[in-house]
This record gives sequence, C-alpha cells and structure tokens, in this order.
Amino acid sequence: MPGSSERTDARSGDAGPGSNMRAVIGCCLPVLAVLLGIGSLLVHYAITTPTSPYQVAFSAPGTACNRGDSDNSDGSDEEGDSDLILDQKTGEVLYCTVLPPIGARQSPRARGAFSAAEVGRVTQLSQMRAADGRLSNADRHAVERLVANIGRQHGYDKTSPTLMERLTWTVGLYSLIAGLAALIGLGLWGYYTDAQAGPPAH
Repeated sequence: MPGSSERTDARSGDAGPGSNMRAVIGCCLPVLAVLLGIGSLLVHYAITTPTSPYQVAFSAPGTACNRGDSDNSDGSDEEGDSDLILDQKTGEVLYCTVLPPIGARQSPRARGAFSAAEVGRVTQLSQMRAADGRLSNADRHAVERLVANIGRQHGYDKTSPTLMERLTWTVGLYSLIAGLAALIGLGLWGYYTDAQAGPPAH
C-alpha cells in the first residue's frame, strides 16, 4: 500500500540521523582511547627516571627463584641469583642454588649492584634484627632504609617508580589495549553485518 510504504520510509528517514550519530560516536571513542593510550605512554617514558638498582627482598628457603630477572653479564652470579634476597627468619642471604656458594657462610659475596662490603653491612643489620627468630615489618623497614642509604651513596635517590609513572603507564597501557580491541571488534561486526545483508539489490 502506498500509505504504508510512505510511513515506513518516513520512519527510516527519522531513524537514519540517530543511527549515524551513534555509529560515529562508536567509532570515535576507540580512536580517542588509542590516542589517549599513546599519549600517556609517551608521557610515561618522558618522565621516567632510573630506579635504584640497590634493592632488597625477603623470602623463605625453598621458594622458587625468578630466573627471568638474572643479570650475570660479569660472570659473578649464578643464573637468576643476582638480587639481594634475605631469609625472612634469619636475615641471611638466600641463593638460587641447591647449596650456597663455597665460602658464602664465612664472608659476604657481591650481589648484583652490591659490593661484598655492602652485603656485609646489610646482613649484619638483618641478622641482628632477626635475633628473635624473624624479621618483623619494623625490622624489614630498617633494612630497606639501610639499602636506600647505600643507593643514595651511589647517586640513586629513587627506590621505586613514582605515582605519576605508575599512573601514566597503567592508563596508557589499558587505554591502548581497550581502544585497539574495540576497533577490531567494530571491524569484525561491520564485516559480519555486511555479510548478513548480502549483495545490494539492482
């Protein structure tokens, strides 16, 4: 019927601008997210400054070592055994080996950025603090302060990433991933709808 066809065309014409606007917004938001992610990552790398390599960690004997963080370029450490890790109960140095290196019990050994003398200073404090059988939070903070002081003596003031560094990295990474995922999803959805619609009528 002519009247019904005209009403259908009118409804289609009314819905067209709104649908187009939603489509434009749907495409623009992922692009903006990608741009935000790229911008945040650029800011992150622009403001990031070196973190002190003088770090200490606390663990228990038998805990698996993270061999992916090893640095044995000078041949002084075993694989995955370059960080200064202290026993959380005794304050002694833990090694990523089945048995401690020969002579490790008698004298301190250089570990990562730490010299043998600096390792001796740290373990002297940690073992004294662990005299009661464990390292409390206050004991660990005291050891960490000593390690931070050792880092400052070598020109390193920053012991961990700043809030702005962490924020720009997190916002940049997640915005970039979300934006790219949305763009890929929109592309797949457009391809699927075009395939469902079939070829245009002539």
